[in-house]
This record gives sequence, structure tokens and C-alpha cells, in this order.
Amino acid sequence: MEIGLAKLEDAPAIAQIFNAYLGRASMVLEPLKEKDFHALIDPAVGYRAAMIVAKQEEDLLGYASVKPWSPRRGYFPAGEVSIFLAEAATGRGIGEALYRALWTHCHRLEYDHLTARIFGTNAGSIRFHEQQGFQLVGVQSGIGLVDGQRVDSVIMEKRL
Repeated sequence: MEIGLAKLEDAPAIAQIFNAYLGRASMVLEPLKEKDFHALIDPAVGYRAAMIVAKQEEDLLGYASVKPWSPRRGYFPAGEVSIFLAEAATGRGIGEALYRALWTHCHRLEYDHLTARIFGTNAGSIRFHEQQGFQLVGVQSGIGLVDGQRVDSVIMEKRL
């Protein structure tokens, strides 16, 4: 397995992994196109961000990314992270490897405070983030809306 920075040619596979989560009790409620990921992949296109991918031969197994938590300068060292794996890649340590590689890029980008926002119904992601050193800092009650039902958003953070 290879882990490294995403390239623009990875965008179709990244979008495919992201869109596979549609309707699976996560924050993914509408599909994204490959161009929607360009700002995370190419700093010349986007902003202070990094996207790491895991590949097995030519198959993209998953990705993790960091982007600014807020565009306001006062929040400069704070980043928001996200991670998505292909269904066949879960439970194999790939998510942990992706985040380990992402932390290196977080340091390079001068992030020292990371936030993850997770729907409260996604117990697997909450547990995974706890295992990666994230701590629960709050719950935004009913902030999400999925199929007409209000869903909590769990806010977790990690200091690097």
C-alpha cells in the first residue's frame, strides 16, 4: 500500500469514494464532482489544505484531508479534518495510516488544533476519532437535517 499526497488525477476516485457514502447515515447528503476536490488537492487552485490518499496498486482505498477551520485569520492554526475509506478498506488500519501521514502535512501547514465534525449517529467514526486521540468537546443538538429528521453533530478535537 502506498500513502502520499493526492494528485488531480485522483479526483475521480476520490469523488467515487465520497459519493458511495450517500444515504449511509453520514454527513454526505449530496454528491460531489471531481472538481469539488481540486481545492484540497492543489494548493495553487485552493487554499491551505492537504489531501492524503492510500492506494493499492491503481485502486484508491481512501483519503484524509485538512483545510482551514475558518477563513478568519484569528483561527489560523485551526484545521478541520475529514476521512473517507472505500467500504472494502475499512477495519484494516488504513484510516490510522492516512491520519498519521496527514499529521505531517498539518505540521508543515502550521495547523496545531484539529477539529472533526461527525453526525452523532456515526458511532464508528466517533470511536475511530477517539482512537486517534480526538476528544469530544461538544454536541450541536439537531443541527443536521437528514430525511426530514434532525441529527446531532458531534464536535471532536485533537491538539498536535
